[in-house]
Amino acid sequence: MNAKNYSLIMGAATIIAWVGFFTIIFNFDPQEANWIIFILFYLSLFLAVSGTLSIIGFFARILLLRKRSILRYLVAESFRQATIVAAALVVTMILQSVRILTWWNMALLILAAAALEFLILLFKKNQPDNFQS
Repeated sequence: MNAKNYSLIMGAATIIAWVGFFTIIFNFDPQEANWIIFILFYLSLFLAVSGTLSIIGFFARILLLRKRSILRYLVAESFRQATIVAAALVVTMILQSVRILTWWNMALLILAAAALEFLILLFKKNQPDNFQS
């Protein structure tokens, strides 16, 4: 898959997720919504944010950092980091919705996200690379 195909597919999926998110926002009242609506709300938010950040991270790696690497690595790296940030955002919003978000919860969440990224990189470094030429 080349960069053009990736950006088209990920862009279309991200637009669909944002449309779903705003459909939920504009068509449902949170005071009368049941738990299924809240699950769909947070799921669509997660997908929309992770897709958006993944596309931004991918093009930032290509354009700003001038990384010349295998496309698969750039996609995987940007998608992994976007997923971690989107998950942290959704967890933050869930904590805020039940009124238990504090500064130390946020600090623990940031530390957990950083530790997860560190562990992924640590285990990835110890595995042999199958794409060497």
